[in-house]
Amino acid sequence: MMSFDNLVGSQDSGNAMPFCSLAGNWWLFVLRGALSLIFAVLAFLMPTGALLAFTLVFGVFSLVDGAFGLISAVRNIRKDERWGWLAFSGVLGILAGILVIVWPLVATLVIATFMWASVAIWSIFTGVLEISAVVRLRKEIKGEFWLALSGALSVALGAFVFWMFLTRPVESFLAAGWLIGAYALFSGIVLTMLGLKLRK
Repeated sequence: MMSFDNLVGSQDSGNAMPFCSLAGNWWLFVLRGALSLIFAVLAFLMPTGALLAFTLVFGVFSLVDGAFGLISAVRNIRKDERWGWLAFSGVLGILAGILVIVWPLVATLVIATFMWASVAIWSIFTGVLEISAVVRLRKEIKGEFWLALSGALSVALGAFVFWMFLTRPVESFLAAGWLIGAYALFSGIVLTMLGLKLRK
């Protein structure tokens, strides 16, 4: 399998320019990785604060994105192009951003609920699909036991997440912050390793 270094070395001068550009900015990847790692540590130490910060960032992003959507809609109106969907999404983004900024705690609770509901539904759905695949293909595939076990574990995980959220909402709320911290930790490690690889 061709390594990253071999891939860079095998490009001609014209195609290698994007790689050279990335390599010249390797420190940005390391910096982003370090910031992600710092955020991950803070998220594990203060999960509620991390979830609130994530919510506020989402609110600001939604506000800015909505404003750009409205600007694009106005430009399309002047060009006699379609603008309805841009205007609708822009207004929706601005309203969502305002709601998050005005009521951050309520928005944080909603985001945590949505996050865990998405994890549970996705886990149950994929588990059911795996089990149904085993039932339909049990005579045509080998090792179906492991696929069935994987599906059963996915369904059990989804059911456990639902049970935790309904019976222990406070712990589930804190765990949402830890989930964000785990993502930041993984992202920070990947970005740092990429930056050090580009430096070479």
